[in-house]
Amino acid sequence: MRKFIKPLMIAATMTTSVSVLAIQKDITVNASVDSQLDLTQADNTPLPASIDMQYLPGRGLESYRVNTKVWSNSATSNVKVRLVSAARLTNTEGDQAVPMTVKLGEKTLTTADAEFTGAELFPGSIENGSAVLPLTISQTTKGILKTGQYSGVVSLMLTQATTTEGGA
Repeated sequence: MRKFIKPLMIAATMTTSVSVLAIQKDITVNASVDSQLDLTQADNTPLPASIDMQYLPGRGLESYRVNTKVWSNSATSNVKVRLVSAARLTNTEGDQAVPMTVKLGEKTLTTADAEFTGAELFPGSIENGSAVLPLTISQTTKGILKTGQYSGVVSLMLTQATTTEGGA
């Protein structure tokens, strides 16, 4: 019996030591999916969550520009783009609002829909996204601003239009 106890204890010790070395790592993966549309930077990375605009005394805020692409499941469907609310910056004291102008490509965006045709967005195919469209955010009327911290949110809304190409 002694012959069997010693090998069983060795096997039990080895099994215990192997399980002590095991670890488990869990990674939670999230994805926000809109199966119809997306807007990214031209290199396919997400748009920045925030930007810092440079202020030049005597001139005002310098425009911010980033090249973007629209992604869609349809190369023929038109895409409507609008601002959720008028773009503006407000200083922390709340006593000065600075109207901002937002352009996507050559179109100035407002709270009304600006429609881009499938032909102008996707001159080739949808596999590589749209043609590059610069997104520009600028001070509407250049000028001197009161000293302080200014912030605001530019919210873009993209929707797949029910029309295709020429609006039919």
